[in-house]
Formats: sequence, C-alpha cells, structure tokens
Amino acid sequence: MKRSGCVAIVALLVLVAGFATLAMAADPQIEKEVKAFLEDYTKAYEKKDLAAVMAMVAPDANVVVVDPGPKGRYVGPEQIKKSFENDFAQFKSMTSKYTWVSVGAKGDLAWFAAESMSAVDMGEDKFNVPARWTGLLEKRQGKWLLIQSHFSVVEPEMEPEPEAEKKPK
Repeated sequence: MKRSGCVAIVALLVLVAGFATLAMAADPQIEKEVKAFLEDYTKAYEKKDLAAVMAMVAPDANVVVVDPGPKGRYVGPEQIKKSFENDFAQFKSMTSKYTWVSVGAKGDLAWFAAESMSAVDMGEDKFNVPARWTGLLEKRQGKWLLIQSHFSVVEPEMEPEPEAEKKPK
C-alpha cells in the first residue's frame, strides 16, 4: 500500500512538472519571432547600424546590458548606445552564426539563451569568437524589445598538459 502511494505521488509530481515546463516553453510562433529578432539584431550589429540596434532595445531607463568589456554593465539607452559605438569602432567587420538557441515565453515576455560563433576582422587580426548570450524581451505594440541582456565570450577549453611535460612541484 505504501509503495502504490509513493508511486502515485511521484506520478503526480512528474505530471505537475511536465505541465509547468509546457507553460514555460514558447509556442512555435513566439519562438519563430524571437529567433527572427536575434537574426535581425545580429545583422544590424554586423552592419554597425546603431539606429537599427537601438530600435531593438527598450527605451527604458532601467534596461540593462552586460558584456565582457572593461566596464561591463550599461544601464539605460544612453550608456548602451555609447557601448555600441565603442564596440563598432573596435572591429572592421564581423559575421556571426548561432550554433544553439533556446527560447521560453509567458505572455508578452520571452527569454532566450544562445551560443554563437563570430568571425571578427580587426584589420590586422582575424579570429573567431565563441560566445553565449542570454536576454529578456518584452513585446510592446507588436514588437519585441530587449529589456535585459548578458553577453559573454567563451574561453577556449584548456588542454591538459601532457604527463611527460608536467614539472614536479
């Protein structure tokens, strides 16, 4: 009797967790819209189109962008705009491709987590930059706007030092 009660409780918990997960997953249309937002944002960023990028960021005083730069945290449209201007001055050209994207949503809020690879041309130097980006979007008047963002560069995995080359401590 105790065993069947435990099984019933576990089954109920699994069912509740399943419904909670379904409630958080984005419906296919919202997922499509968020992925289109990410692509449009990336294209505007690659073109260094400041007006287009800023049009995708909420005009609120408390909108936040976090990036791996020296300052790292930008609050409000003016700080974010200056950050983009600084970014655009750093590279000659860039192309980016998403390698993984996850989208969730509830009502007029959507969130994403993405991994990307960018080919960056600094003029004399060219290199690839793997990165991760998470963000929160709000749909206002039919348009998704970025209200919080965290972008980070992925450090390459360190290969273990071969045994023969290790020095005794």
